[in-house]
Amino acid sequence: MDISRARQPWTPQYTIDGNALDYVCTQRLLGVHNSRDLPWNHHVDVQRKKAARTLGFAARNLRGCTQRVKRMAYLTLVKPKLFFGNPASHPWTNANIVKLASTQNRALHFIHGRHVPPLEKQNMLSELAKLVYNDLLFFKKSPCGLTDYDAMTRITEGRVRHGDDPLHPRLQQPPAPIELGQKVYDFRVVDFWNAAPPALKDCSAAQFLFKYKAYVSACS
Repeated sequence: MDISRARQPWTPQYTIDGNALDYVCTQRLLGVHNSRDLPWNHHVDVQRKKAARTLGFAARNLRGCTQRVKRMAYLTLVKPKLFFGNPASHPWTNANIVKLASTQNRALHFIHGRHVPPLEKQNMLSELAKLVYNDLLFFKKSPCGLTDYDAMTRITEGRVRHGDDPLHPRLQQPPAPIELGQKVYDFRVVDFWNAAPPALKDCSAAQFLFKYKAYVSACS
């Protein structure tokens, strides 16, 4: 598989011991389905189907259980499949986010029945809030030494503006001349981090989910 976004990509013939290799449009690597022109449509479809099958299995076998048990089943068995690969893969198109939302809506009906409570009473992050949470948590873990990835490799500190917090310098996004570059992790996470309150930036990784839920509730 050659990675290219050209309208007419060049496809040379590769061989091993004289045997020609077949071209493929997608390739699975460490559980993430990469496509030759770098969208995440195929990966989202595969993971959504896996999550839907698991959700169906849970719905058949936990029909008479309490909401607490059903919610635990969703969070531990279904949701990890639905968001697998984040933040390396990111379903940034509206179509892909709608796919995630439809599966999560099915899960909410599985947990609560016909009458799903409003978002603030679900005790669960929306699909968009979950994507932002995954980005921020991974960024939080980087300076703490909890991951080998250096999130600041291409990110720099921006110019100080009036009213900026001196303890939390504003970050500057790396150059991204095309739209695809503006969807990659180290570009999109900067806006989320700059907008986060100091309490979220200063807490430990273990406290991050609790602080983030409080932040989301305050913004909604």
